[in-house]
Amino acid sequence: MFPTRKITAATLAAAIAAAPASFALAQDASGDMETQTQPQTEMEQSQDAAPETPVFEDAQIDAFASAVIEVTEIRDQYATELQGVEDETAQQELIDEANAEMRSAIEATDGLTMDDYMAINRAASMDEDLNQRIAQRLEEMQTEDAG
Repeated sequence: MFPTRKITAATLAAAIAAAPASFALAQDASGDMETQTQPQTEMEQSQDAAPETPVFEDAQIDAFASAVIEVTEIRDQYATELQGVEDETAQQELIDEANAEMRSAIEATDGLTMDDYMAINRAASMDEDLNQRIAQRLEEMQTEDAG
């Protein structure tokens, strides 16, 4: 398929953020709407309580890490293609194609839905321990592939 690339902990944040941007924005927008419609007392209560990071099983982390590797390869492939395209319409078509391919790769990953991917992505961006857990699993997967 694509050449295997090493994903380090330093690039993990960029890799997990590589989810199709349109889907990430849609998820964030729907979350913002829910927040805006909450009564004030609930908002005050949620500010007092520390946000809890969901607990993810090892199988979910494995599936997420597999999807991150696929999404990163797709993103890198399309980033290279985009460099040679100057026409904005052609650029948008390539971006749309990349987004569709990334979404398909995520949905084709056993044990992972797009919602799961986005939830783990959001949680990892706020939880350093989860981020490290994912980075460690990515390194293990790449070592397994190299060996």
